[in-house]
Amino acid sequence: MEIQLRRHRPAQIQDQENIYAIKGKGNVVIPTKKQGLAVRGALGDINTNVPTQREVVGKVAVATAEFEKKATLNRAAVRSNYSHVQSKVDTGLAAKAVAQPTAKPPLRREESTAGLAARAAARNRAILKDAQNKPTELKETIKIYVQKKKGQEKKTSKLPTLNENKETKLKPILKESTESLGKLKIVDHFEQTSIIDKKKLESYAALYDVNSTPSLPNDIEDIDAGDTNSPLLMSIYIKDIYKYLTELEEKYPIEHDHLRKQTAITGKMRATLIDWLVEVQRQFSLVLETFHLTVGIIDRYLQVVPNLHRTQLQLVGVTAMFIASKYEEIYAPDVGDFVYVTANAYSKAEIFQCERDIMSKLGFCLARPIPLNFLRRFVKAAHGTSKNHHLAKYFVDLSLVEYDMAHYRPSELAAAAICLSLYLLSSKKLEDVWTPTLSYYSGYSFEHIDPIMRKLANIVINVDNSKCKAVYNKYLDTTLAKVSNLPQLRGEAIYELAKIPCNS
Repeated sequence: MEIQLRRHRPAQIQDQENIYAIKGKGNVVIPTKKQGLAVRGALGDINTNVPTQREVVGKVAVATAEFEKKATLNRAAVRSNYSHVQSKVDTGLAAKAVAQPTAKPPLRREESTAGLAARAAARNRAILKDAQNKPTELKETIKIYVQKKKGQEKKTSKLPTLNENKETKLKPILKESTESLGKLKIVDHFEQTSIIDKKKLESYAALYDVNSTPSLPNDIEDIDAGDTNSPLLMSIYIKDIYKYLTELEEKYPIEHDHLRKQTAITGKMRATLIDWLVEVQRQFSLVLETFHLTVGIIDRYLQVVPNLHRTQLQLVGVTAMFIASKYEEIYAPDVGDFVYVTANAYSKAEIFQCERDIMSKLGFCLARPIPLNFLRRFVKAAHGTSKNHHLAKYFVDLSLVEYDMAHYRPSELAAAAICLSLYLLSSKKLEDVWTPTLSYYSGYSFEHIDPIMRKLANIVINVDNSKCKAVYNKYLDTTLAKVSNLPQLRGEAIYELAKIPCNS
């Protein structure tokens, strides 16, 4: 019976259109294209904005024909689907719905696809109705819940509330004012104990009193006395810092003739490598600290690793500068830049592998100080000029290239360099240049640095005959006062110091 109704359904729709055509009088409005009437079906909305109403009927007929094919496979499913489509079509096209003889009432689209949501919405509406009917009960339960929470907070919290603070003032935790705390000393703590005697108390007080400075001899100037207002100069800690640096250079020494374990690398090859690294430093505009640290890393690594192949020496050099630049520079060069300066002799992977090997052999410690750290301190103690400072740096850089000077401590090289610089740029005697103040802050007597200074004089004189002239060319720059071309470096004083007869 239902199948027959489906087949006669287009005719039924056509009869309704005829009714509109015949009885199109009065308040009856015929659907047109402008009204935008939509027919809802099982597959969605069907727009009726078409030139003629018969095209709508044709689309509906096609839709019903598709449903008829599905009906032969599953009649039960088709019945429910057909009743759904039939009800929507009737309500969309006819002014009055025509009841269809179906076994079950037609379901809406929302109920068929979102049953769970509908049940949840109905449950929520029922809860809201109950809440509206019993507002007083909800208020009472909320009050009871809030009172219980307040009671728990009163039990757990010991701090008074804001209202209580207004009524009763809180007692201060400190028995004394904060000014009195600043006057306390460690001695006051030890006086309460009976184990330590008074002599030990006095020693502890002198040790832990921050404001107390160690007393200097009468003939020694306090070079940090005027730096108390500058936090960057760290006048309170500066003496302890340099004491710690001297301990570090003793902890990480470079042995005399440290290349004796190498079978393929000689001192001349080391000098050639460091001379080339001076040019790399200038090309990359690196700071002087980077170059000094690079030389220290190379010497420490060659001292630990025996039998390094000669083809790997340049790789160790560029990798050491790569590590030092990351340690000292603000903007370190990229690893590709170091590959470029080696003319692609090594790859990035080889540099990274060498970097891991160097750091592991050095124990991941780069704390060994450099000569420049001590040189600045000694120039300040000598009240030297910028020209003295540049000339001393020139002497230090020349000594770093020489293999015979590698075993000296950084502080020894700095002390000998500033002493030679002060002597050449002044008319004083050699013994008068090294003042008691310089001897006190450097920790070296004149007799200790005298042989080192004479070796530096020999290096300066022989720089014209040396193949490694990168340092000499570097200090011809005007920013470094052209100290490598000073006439004092070819005068009688330096030749006499080196015990070499002057040719001029």
